[in-house]
Amino acid sequence: MVMAAVIRLGVESIEQGPQGKTVCVVRCLGEQVSVGDFLSTAIFEDGTSTKVDLRIVMILRYERPVELLDPPHSAKIELAGVGGLEGVRELQGCLP
Repeated sequence: MVMAAVIRLGVESIEQGPQGKTVCVVRCLGEQVSVGDFLSTAIFEDGTSTKVDLRIVMILRYERPVELLDPPHSAKIELAGVGGLEGVRELQGCLP
């Protein structure tokens, strides 16, 4: 049985982005992530979690767009989709 690789992003800050998108400063804690990857779980500061449906639409490192982010680096990411992120400390998803 093959286990799916897990995306883990530690969330440092969250702000509202353009056109209803969310912008987060994150640190890559698991597998490398790419533009287009989906995040399905938000873990909050109190340890609870909820399902989200978010897609990474942009990754900015040093204010320049890049296609991927690998551990242990940090970047600013732009997310599109549905999910309340107030108080989130980690976002997770699975690579196909």
